[in-house]
Amino acid sequence: MNRYKIILLAFSLCILPAKRTHAQNEAESGAQNNPDVLKIVVTSLEVSDKTLKLRYEIRNDSEQDAWILAGNDKSSVDAAAFINKDGRILMIRKRLNVPLSGFGNPIDGRYVRLRSGQTQTESISLTLPFQSHPGLGGGRRGKGIEYVIRLSLEIGFYFGDLPEIIRGILGKEEKSPRTEQIGYPTYPINIIDWFGGLLGHNEFNEGLRSRDEEIMIPWTDQMLKGEQILQLTIDDLRIPYEEKEDRSRSNPPDLTNCTRVEIQCQPSILEYFFPYASQQGLLSTTEKNELRSLETIVIDDPERIKALANDVNKGVSTTGIVRERSMAHVVCYRDGERLMSFPIYNDWSIVTEGRYRFTTDKGFPSMRMHTPQIKPFELRMQCAANLKDLWYRLRLYHKAEKQRLKDSSNKSEMVYPAPTKWCDSMVLAYRIIGMLDYYIMRPHRCPDGSHGKSHYAMNPNCEPNSPPDTVLLFETKAGWNQHGGPELFTFDNHDPKGGCVLLNDSTVKFIRTKEGLHQLRWK
Repeated sequence: MNRYKIILLAFSLCILPAKRTHAQNEAESGAQNNPDVLKIVVTSLEVSDKTLKLRYEIRNDSEQDAWILAGNDKSSVDAAAFINKDGRILMIRKRLNVPLSGFGNPIDGRYVRLRSGQTQTESISLTLPFQSHPGLGGGRRGKGIEYVIRLSLEIGFYFGDLPEIIRGILGKEEKSPRTEQIGYPTYPINIIDWFGGLLGHNEFNEGLRSRDEEIMIPWTDQMLKGEQILQLTIDDLRIPYEEKEDRSRSNPPDLTNCTRVEIQCQPSILEYFFPYASQQGLLSTTEKNELRSLETIVIDDPERIKALANDVNKGVSTTGIVRERSMAHVVCYRDGERLMSFPIYNDWSIVTEGRYRFTTDKGFPSMRMHTPQIKPFELRMQCAANLKDLWYRLRLYHKAEKQRLKDSSNKSEMVYPAPTKWCDSMVLAYRIIGMLDYYIMRPHRCPDGSHGKSHYAMNPNCEPNSPPDTVLLFETKAGWNQHGGPELFTFDNHDPKGGCVLLNDSTVKFIRTKEGLHQLRWK
């Protein structure tokens, strides 16, 4: 199903500060944020002749989850920086629910959950003097080196269970009479068209690394309400900037001559590769401790270095700045001689010479797939993500089937497909709404399993209204339309041995023993 999108140019905005004491920053940020809700606390601000680095924490002291706007696609964590119209404020801004004008690329937002009581650390680096593209600050013309006196940081967020809020809005709208557009639908006139309905919204969110922790939302011309602004302002600054376009060019790092690559992840390998609680929940305590203890990843196999070089070379030069949540420091050698080093931020973006930014749509998969310590856990995470996507499809199966049957009635009771043909039924239902076969089949296959069409079976005793902890889907050997109980479960798809189980409430567990398997609710 296609989502309607308007072609617009988004100017996400950004701002930066001068050197302050930790106590000053704590006092200022506490005054500008409600200390009982959500706040930004600056932990350090360093300014030299050439660079500015701001480090801060987003603290959720409320009693509910907050969903923070991270980026405009399924992997980015970014913002845009510009000078305001009067030339006195350096702004750092990441917001989605704003009016936009002009033509450019479609705008989407990825919100990441910050649970109640949690803290998220970020940092932003800029090369000085900061170069603001003429026009982004309101049409001012360059006057040589000037100075900002204030830093303003703005980040959009929602409170509550954002995925459930979205599903509730779309479900209600789908039951209401709709105004039909006349002629060619060039511009959405209601929120259903922006999202593509519940089915379109679900398809849009497939492929996220953790659907428990992330959600994609389209720009809706402010039809979707509720986004709030997390804001921090720091005064008494003197940060140099120049309004002109940086016409110099750079290329992604060239690893052609490297024979050895060393990678150090911060804060650790565990958090860099598996940042979400739902991902870490699939790891044992021993596995998590082992990942934290790995200080350096060494790649000296020529094919693995080539794979990493190919990933790096795919980096596309882009604008905006990186909000750094995690970082991998990559050092390249040739026969013991150090050739170069560069950071990879958030497994998505490279910044060279402190200024030139390169991003890739799919991140750097070679860092996972060609690193022995990470590969088995990455495949486990992908398997769990597949089951999560299948859960959403199963919960919406009745809607897809209704479209397939061209049923125009308002009655729509949630049902699962018949266990004896659940795979066939899912393919037919989702093919009719426009999904390509490749995407329909993708979540049916465990990435660590043998060749086959599907590596999951359905528990015939599970219905939509069954207890939340009832097994719904579980790993099996390759097959199709498989259904049954624990006798079909396999521990052999993964190494270390074990298998993923999807419960009726969407929880995914990794089962390692027969005892653990039989402790699950099967009826």
